[in-house]
Amino acid sequence: MRSAIVKSAMVGAALILASGSARASDLVEVNVPFPFMVNDETFSAGRYMVEEDNVGGPSVLFIRGMHTPEAAFVLTRAASGRGPNKPALQFERHGDQYRLSNVWESPTEGQAVVNQK
Repeated sequence: MRSAIVKSAMVGAALILASGSARASDLVEVNVPFPFMVNDETFSAGRYMVEEDNVGGPSVLFIRGMHTPEAAFVLTRAASGRGPNKPALQFERHGDQYRLSNVWESPTEGQAVVNQK
């Protein structure tokens, strides 16, 4: 039980295009073709839904697997730079591991994942 709570609370940094819109509270469906890390948890390759939940203060994203049990809340801040022309997840590669780093709603609106360790 504690592991599930920790997995849901912990989150953590290749570019994968998403379909749909990622504006406030909208759901985005993404297909990630490789395993990736969200903080210290490994998410398997597959389809994920991403939802933004702004409740004042920092932004929180909820990522959940559509056909897998993985789910997590992600703390974010405004991303710098420009993103792709479509909603997307962005990852940082470290060796053979990918870590979720940004969620882009549009080329000018993105959120950087705040790594919690």
